[in-house]
Parts: sequence; C-alpha cells; structure tokens
Amino acid sequence: MQPNSEVSPLLVRILYKCLSGAVLSSGEQQTLDEWLDAEPQNKIVYAEIMSGEWPVSELKYYNSISYDDNWARVQQKIAGAALYEERPVKRLRFWWAAAAIVFVLLGGIWFLKQQTQPKNEKGVQLADIAPGTQGAILTLADGSTVVLDSLNNGVVASQHGVKAVLMNGELLYQKSGSESANTIVYNSMTTPKGRQFHLVLPDGSHVWLNAQSSIRYPTTFTGKERRVNISGEVYFEVKKDEQKPFIVNVPDRAEIAVLGTDFNIKAYIEEPSLNTTLVNGTVKVLSTKGQNAILKPGYTAQILTSRPDDIKIVPADIDQVLAWKNGAFYFDDATLQEVMRELSRWYDIEVVYEPGLPETRFGGKISRDVSLAGLLRGLQATGVHYRIEQGRKLVVYK
Repeated sequence: MQPNSEVSPLLVRILYKCLSGAVLSSGEQQTLDEWLDAEPQNKIVYAEIMSGEWPVSELKYYNSISYDDNWARVQQKIAGAALYEERPVKRLRFWWAAAAIVFVLLGGIWFLKQQTQPKNEKGVQLADIAPGTQGAILTLADGSTVVLDSLNNGVVASQHGVKAVLMNGELLYQKSGSESANTIVYNSMTTPKGRQFHLVLPDGSHVWLNAQSSIRYPTTFTGKERRVNISGEVYFEVKKDEQKPFIVNVPDRAEIAVLGTDFNIKAYIEEPSLNTTLVNGTVKVLSTKGQNAILKPGYTAQILTSRPDDIKIVPADIDQVLAWKNGAFYFDDATLQEVMRELSRWYDIEVVYEPGLPETRFGGKISRDVSLAGLLRGLQATGVHYRIEQGRKLVVYK
C-alpha cells in the first residue's frame, strides 16, 4: 500500500464532522470526495470511521489539536516513506499506516490515541494493559524496602542524620537536625518493569531512572569523589563540584567520570552495547578493559558486548536518546526485537517470537502514555501479528 500524503488537519476535522452527524459545506464535501477518490484504501478507512470502529471521542481529540507549520514537514515524511518499499529489507513507518491509524502532530511528537481494544485471530477482545507510570522501590541501609508508588508527600525514612523525603513524585535527601550525617550508609533505588522515577541525590544532582533500572548511592557524599553504581538506563544532571568528581560505575563494564554535566547511560544487559550519550559538558568513559575516551556533546560512546575492549564514538540523535525521559518511544530503523525490548520493559510483558518472522524495521515517535492495546493496533497495521496469552505474554508470529 502506498502511503497517503493527503491526511491534512482539515480532513481530520471533516471526518469528525461526518461521524458526529454535522452537515458539510460544499468545499468540505469536495475535499472529502477528492480524498476518497485518491486511494482505494481511503474508502476502507472512511467506512471504518462511519461504522464506529474509531470512537467519536478520538476524532474529537484530533479535531481540537492546533496544528502549525510542522505539518508540511510531516507530510514530506509520510510521502517519503514509500521509498522504504524499494529496499531488500521490509521497513515500515508507524506514521503511514493510514489503514488503521489517524496521525496527529502534538508538540513535535506523534501520538497513537487508539482506545479500542485489539482482537486476536478468533475475534476475542483482548484484555488491555496500561502503560507504565511513576514508581520505584527504595531499599534502605538496613535492608528494609519502601514502595514509593502510592505514598503521599513526606518523610519516608530517616537514617544516620539524613531524611529521605518524597515530594511531588521525586525523592530527595535532607539533613535532619544536629545529628551527624557523616556516617556512610547506602540506599538503592530500583524501578521494576512498568515504572520510572526521578531522584535527587544528596549532592543535589538529578537522576531519572527508566523502567527496569537501578542506582546505588550513599545518603551523604564524603571523601574526594561522588560514586554511584547503576544498571539499566539512567539520565543524569550532575551538580558541578570541582573538588569531588562524579563517577558512575556500571559493574564489570565501564566507569563514567564527570564534574558537572548532563548525560544518559543505557546499560541494559540484553542490549548489544553500553551507550553513554553526552548532552552537555564533558565526560570520560573508561572500559573495564583499560580503554578510555573523552566524549563531547552530541556524541555517544559505545562499548559493544561482543568487543568490550573497544570504545566507539558515534554521532547521537539526542531527541531519540532522551525520548523515554520525555514521555515517548522513538524508533529509527529499529528491528522488531529492538521495539519489543522497549515495550517489554514499559508494559511489563513477556515477548515470545514464533519461527519464520520476516526481517522488518520500524521508525516513528509514539507517546508512552498510550495503552498496549492502542500501540498494538498500530503495529498490527504495519503487518505485525500477535496474540496475548496468560495475561501478559505477547506472542509475535508471521
């Protein structure tokens, strides 16, 4: 199917009027007729809308959006997606599966706002799975744990002269009175699948944890350095202190040393490489094999799992790297397995692949607020078939 490049803001409003029963003007009717005649697939989309398969609330949402001149660039992307069909590997863009999805641009990010639940091959409606949310597990120095998801603002722990305080969805540390805060004790924060969290370290540095990530840190920084251990994916905004360098340790893999800077570390074990991406400042990346590299803003230092003795510096797409922190999925020529690893962490699902799947690549931006059912409907439109078993097992098949 060739992508339809004529899905305009005006057309979205016309489709909403059709579904809501409003009378079209002569100009609107002409626009609708021209769109229907442009592609056979457009008549299928129109029939789905009028039959109620796309709820009126969705088109009403699209109808309320204010569009700007970015729309012209979006139209070029939609039209340009046809070029992918000429390549040996099948590549699909979420934003041109017009057979099943209405596409909108809001603040520069694509949103798939489908709320209808997908069905499996027998037509049985699938139970939906909500997207991830804010939450984490705090492990205190004595080994006790605090689940932060449902707590109100206030002190959640007091340890050796330092209070851990939950405030508006983030955890921060404060000295408590005259009691000594020089005793070094450690806390750990872990985000399970389907959770992410914002932490302010005792030195004032800000840390964001993506799903299935962790950080171990002292409740007060003493000595000549500030050292933390992490796993998973973590974004840092480090408070500058020239007397105490900040060191991030990825156990058995690498160390990242900074003074004050903003950077992202993606260190999931199941990913093919450990990636450190610099947004501002300067960082030094040291592999456990003795290699080191100085990183400049806009670049990523990659340490391949298959070649841990080498550090490769490559240009970075900062918007793509930080999409998770900014509430979006962002895929660019990603494999099906890469996409599913992201979905597995955020929706807390197990993904199983049946044999014989074609090599397919994907691109586009999608809000992380969309339910799994809505996102799967978008994937289904690109030719990915699936079924859900045992509640949270997603089986992908040809």
